[in-house]
Amino acid sequence: MVYTSVGCKRTKLIERERLIVLEINSDAIYSASSFVDYLCNSYGFSKSSIWYNLNRLREKNILDFATKDDPGRPLALTKIGMEELAALKYEKNTVKERFAQVYMERFNTVLT
Repeated sequence: MVYTSVGCKRTKLIERERLIVLEINSDAIYSASSFVDYLCNSYGFSKSSIWYNLNRLREKNILDFATKDDPGRPLALTKIGMEELAALKYEKNTVKERFAQVYMERFNTVLT
């Protein structure tokens, strides 16, 4: 079940979950593993934290992807996930820029 604020389209997803929903968008991604690699390289997240968030979003019925027991499904938003995506449309640039900025700050700290 997804909870939203009364009278508002703002969702109760944590910020990293918002980023994941925005990055998936309406695409069907061949494999969850490739998406994990993409987020790891683009934002500097650990793979384990990304998998944790993907599994949480699957438990909330926001996205679906293949498992060892049920292979062959791409990573994609569900109907509820598409509703979340629509609710996040005004936050898209803000969320992505915030995570990109944090990643660049960490990267620059390592170089200095």
